[in-house]
Amino acid sequence: MTMPDELKKSIDRFIGYFKKQLDEIKELRTEHAELYRKLLYVSILDSLAGSVLPRRGNRDRYIYFLQRFCKWPDGDRVSLLHLVQLLRKNPDPAFEKLREWVLAKFKALPVHGGSLMPITRDPSFDEVKREWPVSQQHRTPLEGIDLVALQHFQLLYAYRNGLVHELRTPGYGMEFGNEDQDPFYHGMSTVGEDDALVRVTVELVYPWRFLHRLCETALVELKQYFLSNELNPFDSFVFGTYWIRDLNR
Repeated sequence: MTMPDELKKSIDRFIGYFKKQLDEIKELRTEHAELYRKLLYVSILDSLAGSVLPRRGNRDRYIYFLQRFCKWPDGDRVSLLHLVQLLRKNPDPAFEKLREWVLAKFKALPVHGGSLMPITRDPSFDEVKREWPVSQQHRTPLEGIDLVALQHFQLLYAYRNGLVHELRTPGYGMEFGNEDQDPFYHGMSTVGEDDALVRVTVELVYPWRFLHRLCETALVELKQYFLSNELNPFDSFVFGTYWIRDLNR
């Protein structure tokens, strides 16, 4: 039994619509183009996630979609930057061995010498888990923040929230106008009004080109998924005159 032509057309129309949006977003030329691109890319990922996971909550849907359809091999890595801070916030001796292991790795990173550093230098989830205290009471060092929360899949959702709800990106990272297409870290020195060094931080950056690539990959994966499963992506959305969704059902 062959797939109906109308279904193929619907899938092509859905994928084609978002491909066109990606092309237009990439060509934005405004003072804040970088910020606007990022906002639009994470919104596209939201929409695409809704086409296959309409019944899941926002966070679960977004993160699962990244894992399943975006082919981001480093997404499950644990951000050393955030892990170091988490362990500083909880001085419990149960984390002493882990803390020593993490600090040694963090201090050895080339980013401290002024270099850009890809997140491929971050440890895998399993590496960190092997060093993590086994006691159940130490599963969450701070309320609501466990090891899973420090994976890049989760951090990208936090990034999405900053863009959508506050029109800004978390942290102080910069892209420096380069052509980077992969997430990276860079060092940053903050100087006070008297030209005295106030602090030195390490900042995480998700470049707009990286977000563009995630969207492109997702479209390729989604098209094959819809075709293989004979699913119409438009069925996951409610269309109609009325702005209150249930009035259109």
